[in-house]
Amino acid sequence: MKSMMVIATLLISFTGLVQAGAGHELKPMHGGVIVEAKDIDVELVAKPDSLSLYLMDHGKPIPIDGGTAKLTVLIGSDKKDFELLPNEGKLEVKGNFAIPKGAKAIAVIKIKAKVITARFNL
Repeated sequence: MKSMMVIATLLISFTGLVQAGAGHELKPMHGGVIVEAKDIDVELVAKPDSLSLYLMDHGKPIPIDGGTAKLTVLIGSDKKDFELLPNEGKLEVKGNFAIPKGAKAIAVIKIKAKVITARFNL
């Protein structure tokens, strides 16, 4: 019985090591919140004067020419939609924004024939 427990423990440990090595660490590169969606790192940067989305593939920027994004921000029961357009390597909208901690955001990003949906907890 003890040998079965030892084998089970080893298998569980090995599975954890394999899973830990399979992914990569998500580090925000622009001071925002980052999530992985369809093998693409999506970083949302919410500043008082702009909302920006940066797209990366293994640390390399993804070209966003011709792309668009719809960002829906949920603050309690309030919902606001924003259209983000390409601007110097990111998708962005400028304006006045007050995004409190605890807000949630959903980005639907369209680049060429690909659609990416990313969910953020801010």
